[in-house]
This record gives sequence, C-alpha cells and structure tokens, in this order.
Amino acid sequence: MIKCSDCGASQEDGALFCSECGGFLLVEAGESTAVLPFSEFADRPPPPPVTEEALTPINKSREIMLVVPSSRRRFKLTVQNEIRIGRASPDLVPEIDLADDEGAEKGVSRLHAKIQVAEEGIMLIDLDSTNGTLLNNYRLPPNEPYPLSSGDEIRFGDLLVHLFFEPK
Repeated sequence: MIKCSDCGASQEDGALFCSECGGFLLVEAGESTAVLPFSEFADRPPPPPVTEEALTPINKSREIMLVVPSSRRRFKLTVQNEIRIGRASPDLVPEIDLADDEGAEKGVSRLHAKIQVAEEGIMLIDLDSTNGTLLNNYRLPPNEPYPLSSGDEIRFGDLLVHLFFEPK
C-alpha cells in the first residue's frame, strides 16, 4: 500500500492516481518535475546559416513533399526557385496555404517562411514571422537560410510539418 501525499488516503501499489482526491501518486510533495532528455535543444542557437554563395540559384527543379500530421494533408510540389509558406489572404496567396490546417490558431503568419532551391541544396528561410520557425527543434533567426534534409521536422508557429524529398 502507498499513501497519497495530498490527502493521506491509502492506495494499492502501482496506482498512478489517488482514488479519493485524484492526486498523482508518483511525485513526492515538493519534488520538482524532471528535465526531459533533449529539452535543451529549444534553448540552443541553431547551427550557422549557409553563406550567400550557397544561395546561388540553379536551373533545376526539385520535388518536395510536406506532410501535416495533425490534418493528414500532404503538399507535393515542384520547386523551381522558391515557394512561400503561410496563410492565404485576399491580396496574398502563398504556394503552401496552411489556413485549412488551423494555421491561424497555431500561429502561422500570412507570409511565414519560404523554401528555396539553391546550388547547395534546399534551404528554409523564416520571413520574420510573428511566432517563429523551428527546424528540428532549433529556432531559426529571421531571413537566414538553413539547409534542409529529407525527413526534417519544421514548426511554423505551433504547426508541425515534416518535409521529404529525393536527394540530388
């Protein structure tokens, strides 16, 4: 038997919650929450951006696919130079419109970011969005190009998106 630290009621061994008060039984009173592994990524600066020379445009198109897990939508696109990501408005329609994926509720700006094809590969650039862009849990500074790899996890505000493409 274990004793609830909130109300003192006796509970069966292995119980997670107190049957009397609903208190969580595994945390002792006054004990702080453990730091999860990898949580330091959100506070670390991203790796250095690529140089201006790496942004040399190429005359070759690339096929990419963006998957939004929360809505199960997929965007399969051919990128010539760049595509814009955001939410459509009467005067602006980005190539990838995340409005139907709860973009407004999840903090996606009207013109949030862009994906650009360059000599060094496919780049992600945050366009000084209100709620920021995270690439694999690194917050990107605005207007700096960062290289993408197939399978990357991108957050536009709080909206999670996965990116896939074939290697060059």
